[in-house]
Amino acid sequence: MRNLTIAVRSLFRKGRHNGIKILSLGVGLAMGLVLIAKVCFELSYDDFYPDGDRIYQIRENMELGEKKLEDGDHVSGGIAPGMKAEVPGVVAATRGQQLGGCVFFTSDKNRYEGDFIMADECFFDVLPRKVLVGNAKEILSRPSYALVSESMAEKIGQGKDVVGMTFEIINFPGKKINIGGVFEDVPENSHLKYDVMLSLCSNKEVRGWSNEEGWFGADSYKAYVKVQPGLEQASLESEMAKMLDRHVPSEKLEEMGLEYSLTLKPLKEVYATSSAVKGMAVMLLLIAFAILFAALMNYILLVISSLVTRSKDVAVHKCYGASTWNISDMIFSEAFLNLMVSLIVSALLILSFRGMVEELLGASLGGLFTIQTVLLLAGVCVLVFLFAGLLPSQLFSRIPVAAAFRSYRESRRIWKKVLLFIQFIAVGFLVTLLLIIGLQYHRMVTDDPGYSYDRVIYSSIPGVNSTAIQTVMDELAKLPEVKSVAASNRLPIESGNGNMIFRQGGDDAILHISDMGYVNADYIPLMNIKVIEGKAFDRSYSDSARVAMVSRTTAEKLALILDWKEGVVGKKIYLSGHGMPNDFEILGVYDDIRVGAISSEIMSPTVLFYSSQPGRMVSVKLHKELTVENMKLVENTLKNLLPDKDITIASYDVSIKNLYSESRLFRNSIMLGGIVTFLITLIGLIGYISDETNRRSKEIAIRKINGATVGNILVIISKDVLYMAVPAVIFGVIGSYIMGENWLQQFSEKIPLSVFIFVGSALAIWLLVLATVVLRTWEIANDNPVNSLKSE
Repeated sequence: MRNLTIAVRSLFRKGRHNGIKILSLGVGLAMGLVLIAKVCFELSYDDFYPDGDRIYQIRENMELGEKKLEDGDHVSGGIAPGMKAEVPGVVAATRGQQLGGCVFFTSDKNRYEGDFIMADECFFDVLPRKVLVGNAKEILSRPSYALVSESMAEKIGQGKDVVGMTFEIINFPGKKINIGGVFEDVPENSHLKYDVMLSLCSNKEVRGWSNEEGWFGADSYKAYVKVQPGLEQASLESEMAKMLDRHVPSEKLEEMGLEYSLTLKPLKEVYATSSAVKGMAVMLLLIAFAILFAALMNYILLVISSLVTRSKDVAVHKCYGASTWNISDMIFSEAFLNLMVSLIVSALLILSFRGMVEELLGASLGGLFTIQTVLLLAGVCVLVFLFAGLLPSQLFSRIPVAAAFRSYRESRRIWKKVLLFIQFIAVGFLVTLLLIIGLQYHRMVTDDPGYSYDRVIYSSIPGVNSTAIQTVMDELAKLPEVKSVAASNRLPIESGNGNMIFRQGGDDAILHISDMGYVNADYIPLMNIKVIEGKAFDRSYSDSARVAMVSRTTAEKLALILDWKEGVVGKKIYLSGHGMPNDFEILGVYDDIRVGAISSEIMSPTVLFYSSQPGRMVSVKLHKELTVENMKLVENTLKNLLPDKDITIASYDVSIKNLYSESRLFRNSIMLGGIVTFLITLIGLIGYISDETNRRSKEIAIRKINGATVGNILVIISKDVLYMAVPAVIFGVIGSYIMGENWLQQFSEKIPLSVFIFVGSALAIWLLVLATVVLRTWEIANDNPVNSLKSE
């Protein structure tokens, strides 16, 4: 306690660098601990379910020629109830369809948004949530009934009971849904997020169709099973294979040219074991380690820098009987106090920038800092404390008693250089890694997807008949700011439906495609999709013509499989998912377009179909650049024409960027970590230079008297620092290459890791280091040598 009191008194003494030590350590702790908390959050997904080790998600694997779907997380509707009925050891099974974010209106016309899922009555038997109001099994057994989360109920009811209220989903106008109960909110660390749970048996009433009992195809269900304790996964999968063979015979699959199987994945591995999550977790841990290590090394460096000025204080303590243990205890007490104050600074920083932290990491502070995570972070802080006190205490305890009576000049330059060397490695690693991630992000958002979206805005208009949509399009085309208008069922930024192309006269599937749906005659020119063979859709075709266009990849694969040596134009293809008759004539071939975001897969085969009846998605191309004013003009026109609809306008360019929001946030995390680490390193470098110039002031003065110029002095100090910085940064750059190469593997299209990236990054760091050295050395280099020698 006495040493702690002394540490408090010394907190405000000059020459101790306490302010810089606390600030740099506090900033480092804030950034490092938050990143560690993010990793813990990512790896804790779905750990809140009771008996989680007995819950599995059903996954599917499919192979058709070159097309492979491995570990897919959607299966057919009949799989889950089939597991419960036919596979021994399955206690409960359920399936659900995610509708995603939906806008809905209550009977009082108030607008709300939430994540929707359709689920069967057994859902909470497998993935339980506490039901606050109502009987979940009964509610989910009734068509047009739903459960809402506690937070959603508070929004809708505003203190009133929501049970018995009705709402209408904007995508399904005229279909009233009754609220039958309320469940406890789903935690943030759940791979399956929903605010509203609609009964699965509502499919027929809401959508007009149902495919809940199929065993093959229509694989749009997430399915889960809960099994008896002690059952081996391998034995369950063996029984699953037998079940599948009873309902989808392997001979039938072979005739179709398909290999199809089902597997199980433990619930806790559904999210945390994906390559993207594991890669991000490793990188964030490395960044957190680099930041914390740099902050810790900087703290130790500043403490050692005060060794000379504090030598007499330590020697006096020894003269009065202080032992080596007493000196060590004193240094540890100072480290403890500095760490506590730094933690307060870090907490204030996190709270002050709470919004930015939560946006950057995609989780609330409450979700990040759980009890388990806080305990882990406390352990990290203990390690920081031990390292912060151990080396300085050893060095200070060795100061001789004679230092009280003569000048003590031990500089401990070796230790300082080692600490700076480590910090330079961290800076080289983070700055170069930031450059790699930044260039890849730029590559993704500026990539050519095979069509042009410059000056394109769009709006989804569900629940409106085609005649009304055509009227809207005609009115939009009259606006002077509008160049063209087109309609489609979906846009390329959305994932296309998976469908099959079959051989004529049979059910032999030959190609799996991304079905891009129906478009009108204006769609191809508006999106500037390049037609490379045949022709595009025009208004001379009626819907009864049943015509289609295929992508370059689709055409090449069809020509190869069906031996169409003269090309595909004019040929007929037979598809699933388009009713009967299922034949379409190929009018033309367009260059490949990307569906969704850049992923680990190359561009998939796509097909476009013609319809004169406009779809729900209206795209508008403007004459000039997008502005708030012309977007507002289009939005107001739509609202005036459809006053009873919830209309929103979106920029295609912004939507493209939103596809890569996770990569952007990841880039920003690296950027912030790199900046923090670099600033901490510069603080340590400035402290090192100040100590060196003070220690060598007389040497510098004598050199100047003997004719050394300012440039000579700057070169002497700069060489000393660059001897550390050059190899250290090279080591950091090599580490960033290894990590960057692994991270890029998740993308099918990635930047080349050119040598210029690494050389440019290293040169930039060396130049900044050199500039810092020159600026800090300039004053002593220009000082009158008499000022340094007059004490002699």
